Amino acid sequence: MLEDELKKAFDNFNKKAETDVKLQEALKDKVKHVFIDLTDMEGFRFTLRDQRIKDFGRGKPDAPDIHITTDSVTMEALIKKEMGPMKALVTKKLKLTKISVEDLSTIKKLFG
Repeated sequence: MLEDELKKAFDNFNKKAETDVKLQEALKDKVKHVFIDLTDMEGFRFTLRDQRIKDFGRGKPDAPDIHITTDSVTMEALIKKEMGPMKALVTKKLKLTKISVEDLSTIKKLFG
């Protein structure tokens, strides 16, 4: 189930952020509300804050800073590293809106 895969991926990301000094530096002082808008099922939201992914759940946040649009198959491929985020963007299987170049780097760290 995609929700379980996302939880596992975010738990792994949080564990890595505890020990990876470069990642800690890249995430320092970042607060981002993220919406994963899935075209074929209900989407998910989370907050990147205090160098961790927090507040993971279903539904859309009130005012997302980063809006990711994709389908569940592509999202699962990204989580399992069967597809990289840049390939998904180039093939238009992944769309990012309301995002800066710095935010793009953060997304690559989450799924890259």
